[in-house]
Amino acid sequence: MSYWEWFFKSLYNRKVIAYSRFRPITTTIGFVLMIIFIASIPYFISLNITIVSSVQQLDRILENDLPDFHLVEGTLVLEKEEVYITDEVSEGFFLIDPANTLTEGKLLELKEGIALQEKEFLFISNGQIQSISYSLLGLQELSKEDLSHRISQLLNFLPILLTIVTSLLFVGLAGLGFLSITILAFLALFIKGKRKLEYRHMWIITAHALTLPVILLYWIDILIFPIPFTAFALSTFLIVLAAIRSIPIPKSHKYSTPS
Repeated sequence: MSYWEWFFKSLYNRKVIAYSRFRPITTTIGFVLMIIFIASIPYFISLNITIVSSVQQLDRILENDLPDFHLVEGTLVLEKEEVYITDEVSEGFFLIDPANTLTEGKLLELKEGIALQEKEFLFISNGQIQSISYSLLGLQELSKEDLSHRISQLLNFLPILLTIVTSLLFVGLAGLGFLSITILAFLALFIKGKRKLEYRHMWIITAHALTLPVILLYWIDILIFPIPFTAFALSTFLIVLAAIRSIPIPKSHKYSTPS
């Protein structure tokens, strides 16, 4: 069976998932990285589009009349204590909130826009908040005019920055995926019954059982509506259970004593 044929059958065929226990662990690790990458494609695309459009908008906003603010040791300082917000921009709102007065829920209610908070930029779009710290951008001591110049320079550096950010996020998601497989495989040991399955078998079966839930549910989570993490875990565990039950239980042999 070819690699891609194995991938597609892992989406629905419990016997293929069960038989995957005989695959090498190195092949399985590569398989997990692939399905996590496929599942993350909508998220990465949405993230990159949001950040690019937000930085471009921020560049335009800083050219307008805004209250004086500056960064001191990576911390935002506003001359006036009250929160500054304006919706007189081409897209959404622009907010300066050095005291982090507005909660995440309040920011999401404002729909599309950009917020400068105490330690980071916040980009709000499509019901999600993406953040980039000032320190990550190398912004420690900065005035409004300096920031405007830096943002203009950032537009040229953005492709490299997004590649780094996307890579780090993928590593984090992969780590979460491997941790989930490790925990679910351990729990699956309690439902294997009399089948001769070791932990390494359960780990590989769980890794392949993750194919459909992680791709389908994560795409739904990003594109349609939020999905709780328990739904990922429960659906994967049920597929593992179905795969284990497709493995026959070894028959016990009875030997009669000679008379």
